[in-house]
Amino acid sequence: MIWAKRLFRFIAVLLVFLAARYFLIHFLEPYHFQFDHKPSLKWMEDHPDLSGWAQFAGATAAIVLAIMVPAWQRHGQNLDRWRDVQSVNASLALLSYYLLGEVRNYLNGYLGSESMPRMYSRKDIETADLLQRIHALESRENNQNRITRLFRARGMILQTSTAMTSPFSQNEPLSNGETELLRERIANLKELITEAEEANHNAIDALSRANLWMPSRFMYSIIIFIIKGKIV
Repeated sequence: MIWAKRLFRFIAVLLVFLAARYFLIHFLEPYHFQFDHKPSLKWMEDHPDLSGWAQFAGATAAIVLAIMVPAWQRHGQNLDRWRDVQSVNASLALLSYYLLGEVRNYLNGYLGSESMPRMYSRKDIETADLLQRIHALESRENNQNRITRLFRARGMILQTSTAMTSPFSQNEPLSNGETELLRERIANLKELITEAEEANHNAIDALSRANLWMPSRFMYSIIIFIIKGKIV
């Protein structure tokens, strides 16, 4: 089914290309874009008062050039800033994805030691380390979806840590209800990791596209449309 959709999109792009080619061949073929300079030179020799118009054309070209050069420089600066933003975004997306994976390992560790007394299976140092790293990453984040995922992961850590550090249950293992809640947290965290993985792939794709040359970026958009059906 996926390959059928990709084939359909490829045929659609090919038909657009063939239609444009047909238009160029059949509608522009009667026009011969040939310039014979001899009559033009003779006409200019017969009109010696064209010097003023020549100065006007030269001044106009100079003004256009004076506008285009700074505009091109600003375009280059904006492109550099866009690439820097995409590079930072890809790095933060990757860090968020890896950190959520470590939170999953942290919760799975409690699930593997559910029959042990809490005083022997609690991980106070790892808990503090994960919370500190989540806080440090949140302070650098600018993406609301990643911030939300980190916020939910921190809540799962705090809920699990509260159950493990209960002062009246240190000699007891997790109850059946607490174990079931822990399994639900791990299941919810797996969904967050799946979202983070997709966001990480999208950030890498955006960074790759930002570092392409302009024609390559155009072709990249066509290829992504054919493969994934998305317009980038």
